Amino acid sequence: MKRYIVCALFFASVFSFGCRDYQNNKNSGTNEIEVKVVSLEKKDVSLVAHLNGSVRAYESADIRPQISGIIRDQLFSGGETVKKGQPLYQIDDRPFKNRYNYTEAEYQKYCAKFNLVKIKLDRYRNLQKTNSVSNQELENVKSEYAEALAQQKISLANFEDAKLNLEYTRVLSPIDGIVGKSNVTKGALVTQNQNEILTSVVDISKVYVDLQQSADAFRKWQLKLKNGELHMPKDGFKVKVSLSDDNHYIKEGAFKFHEVVVNEDSGNLTLRAIFDNEDHILLPGMTVSAIIDYGVARSALSIPESAIIREPKGTTFVFVVKEGTASRVQVDLNQSVNGYYLVKSGLAEGDKVVVSGKKLLKNGIKVKFSAGE
Repeated sequence: MKRYIVCALFFASVFSFGCRDYQNNKNSGTNEIEVKVVSLEKKDVSLVAHLNGSVRAYESADIRPQISGIIRDQLFSGGETVKKGQPLYQIDDRPFKNRYNYTEAEYQKYCAKFNLVKIKLDRYRNLQKTNSVSNQELENVKSEYAEALAQQKISLANFEDAKLNLEYTRVLSPIDGIVGKSNVTKGALVTQNQNEILTSVVDISKVYVDLQQSADAFRKWQLKLKNGELHMPKDGFKVKVSLSDDNHYIKEGAFKFHEVVVNEDSGNLTLRAIFDNEDHILLPGMTVSAIIDYGVARSALSIPESAIIREPKGTTFVFVVKEGTASRVQVDLNQSVNGYYLVKSGLAEGDKVVVSGKKLLKNGIKVKFSAGE
């Protein structure tokens, strides 16, 4: 009796598994794989380049004395904002005042002498018309006049030089900006055009950012603009920068110019952009990350990176759905832009490209698709 029960259970289990396999095979033959697709359309695509850069001051000035003398007063505190023409140091001006007063008096003396000789010359010219003086006497007065005029000019030059040196006793800021620390103290002897700076003034209300790009990439960019493959952005070449450790801080500026000499060591060109910096967040010497909008590809096709299948040999494929069937298509791609790749060849406008579920696909398989990324 037990033998019959065991046999019955065995045949029941075999029949049950057989039915289940049949049902699974039936389902696998009729169920379609669900995928998500995007429908390609032509549109203008702004292309960007990711570059590294460093911040440079908009203006900076090293302050040096233009005369020799003793520092009498320091007229600023380090770190404060100063205006163009604001005094920073006062050099002892007493010897320069004395020189100024002396040359002024000397100039006035020679002016008076010149005026007397000029009057004499005018009188002699009138007398010569009536032959009251000889030609030789007139020539002698003309010589006196020329000498007096030369003395007047020399004294004027000495006076203006003394005046200028007196003005130089007040060391002024040549630009608006933030003044640094002082490298000299009261009582220090400074000399004209010395190597050591007294202090420096830096204007960071605006800043430059110098970006590094390979000369080869720059040449290709210029060629694409020239042959019409790329077009200049409507608002010009915009640049965005962020601090290396803070991608939430983003500032937008404008492309200024590029150098015309390639760095022989790196093979790079320097591109310069300018930024408003009233908040003084960007400081000279900082390293920043930059994105530059360098052109627009008009009526371009682009596909998400999630659609791409890469093979070890470097070829790239996508799956295209047509009439419910997935087909494997080889594509040639250009550069990537914000997670999308520009299509060079292999696809056309209106193609439905699989972006999700492609791992389950093979060429010619039936699929059920919905729109998505």
